[in-house]
Amino acid sequence: MKQTLSVSLPSQMISWLEASTKSQSLPTQSKAVRCCVNCVALGDIDMITTADDSCYAVYQAVNIELASEQIKWIDSIIARTGESDSIKNTTTTTPTTFSNQSEVIRGVILACMKADEDVVFGVIRCKSKVISCDGAQEAVDLLRKRYGENNVNVKEEIQLGRS
Repeated sequence: MKQTLSVSLPSQMISWLEASTKSQSLPTQSKAVRCCVNCVALGDIDMITTADDSCYAVYQAVNIELASEQIKWIDSIIARTGESDSIKNTTTTTPTTFSNQSEVIRGVILACMKADEDVVFGVIRCKSKVISCDGAQEAVDLLRKRYGENNVNVKEEIQLGRS
């Protein structure tokens, strides 16, 4: 079940989400964010932890729909950084804490913006078996058309743990 989350995103990230939603034929920007969260949570790319958001001048509130497991993962990142006072990451050497859900989502999206789009959007990540999920079936068909019959990467029965 999906829950709506209001997050504060810089206009550059919103533009990237809009462009990605269109180029990847995704139904909504929320779907693009869910792809990003799963990609980072499963360790396919590293979250970017940056304390300097000053390069983004204009922020806007955006409502996104996330699965409850994704929200739990985001909250676990906040809790963990609060407990340890820092999150270690190979992307930066500066310890960074995340104090709210918007900061975690920004770190996730920034990582996806810098990653190869095939890694972010070209992998089917499904909580169940693809065969039992209509949405995943549609995504597999779309990726087969885009990348070829034997070039679709599928990860089934995923579980978002603590990253």
